Amino acid sequence: MILPDIPNAFDIIRDKDWVIHAAGLVSYNHEDRYRLLDINRTGTEIIVNACLAQKVEHLVYIGSIAALGKELNHETLDESKAWFQNEYSTPYGLSKYLAELEVWRGAGEGLNVSVILPSIILGTGDWRSSSLQLFDRVANKMPWYPGGQTGYVDVRDVVQFTSLLLENKNIGQRWILNGKNMSYAEIYLLIADKLGIKKKYREAPEWLAKTILLATNIKKGRFSIPELVHQVYGSFSYDASKSLTVEDFRYRPIEKTIEEIVEVYLEKKEVIFEVLKKVKFFEKHA
Repeated sequence: MILPDIPNAFDIIRDKDWVIHAAGLVSYNHEDRYRLLDINRTGTEIIVNACLAQKVEHLVYIGSIAALGKELNHETLDESKAWFQNEYSTPYGLSKYLAELEVWRGAGEGLNVSVILPSIILGTGDWRSSSLQLFDRVANKMPWYPGGQTGYVDVRDVVQFTSLLLENKNIGQRWILNGKNMSYAEIYLLIADKLGIKKKYREAPEWLAKTILLATNIKKGRFSIPELVHQVYGSFSYDASKSLTVEDFRYRPIEKTIEEIVEVYLEKKEVIFEVLKKVKFFEKHA
C-alpha cells in the first residue's frame, strides 16, 4: 500500500487484531515538505480511521525522535518533551509530530495505541537510506564529519520492543528507543575502525559544511542550508531509560551492530556500490 490510500487501508486492516504502523517518508529535501505532510500526517490519519472503523485491539505507531521538541543545544530529551518549533525543527519532524497527533486523536476516540520514537535506526537492508550511506562515505574515506551528536538503535531492538508491547498490552504511552548516544566523531571513527581504515578524520567547521553544501546539490535549492547545518551540528541526547522498565528488554551494543553491518557491507560492497551509483545518478539528473 502507498500512503495515503483510503480503500487499501481499510481492506488491509479488516479483521486484524493488531496493527503496526511504521510506514512513512523520510526526507530533508525542501521540495518534499508537502509530500511529507501528505504521506506522514494524512497517511496516519487514514490508518487511524481504518483502525477505529475495524475496531482494532491495539495500534502501535513507530514514529521518530524528530517529533520531539529541541529547545536548547546539548539537551537531553525524554518522552515528556513536547514539539517546539525553532531552528532545530524540520518539515520532516513537523510531519512526524502531526502524524503522532493523529494517533493520540485515535486514542481519544477509543483506540488502544502505543507510540514508539526510535532514534536513528541501524541495520542492513536498504543501502540507499541515509544511515547506511554513512558506511559508504566512511569506506570511501570522506575525511570530514559534522560536529553534532544524536542517538542510534538497532533495528532488531525496535522489532523486539514492538512485539513486547503487543504481548504485554502496554497502551497509551510514549516510548523512546535509543541504544546509545554518540557524536558523529565517535560513530565515524568506530565505522572506520571496523572497516580497518586508519585514515585521520577531522571535524568540519560549520563554515566548511556550509561551503560544501553550497558547492554540491544544495545549489539546486533542494535543501535549506541553515536547517541542515542545525541538524548535524546540534548535540542532543535521548533518555531511553523508560524502555528498560519493560520486562525482558535490553539493547544490543551499538558497537556490535556496526560490526555486523560492516561485515555485510564488505561482503556485498560491489552490489552496494552499484545501488548507490544509481541513486547518485538519479539525484544528479532529477
